[in-house]
Amino acid sequence: GRGGVPSNAAAAVVNVAVVGPDGGGYVTLYPCGSPRPLASSVNFAAGEVIANGAIIPLGSGGRICVFSSQSTHLILDVAGYHVAAYPNRLLFARPS
Repeated sequence: GRGGVPSNAAAAVVNVAVVGPDGGGYVTLYPCGSPRPLASSVNFAAGEVIANGAIIPLGSGGRICVFSSQSTHLILDVAGYHVAAYPNRLLFARPS
């Protein structure tokens, strides 16, 4: 129910931008209330401006938690959401 994401959403489609970090490192986005995963959402070098998109399941209270290994400015934009537990995927195979 925040940031344009309805309260029945299961995941948010986000873009995270790192702006001017003090040193090289990474940012991890993950569902609040869950253990922080060992994977990163975006990696960066000192002073870099870099962004990446991700689909993050929503955690406790519909929140996404953010961890940064270095001091930096972050911009987090919501681009969309999924109300199903997992996004549906279709596979199109060309006959051989």
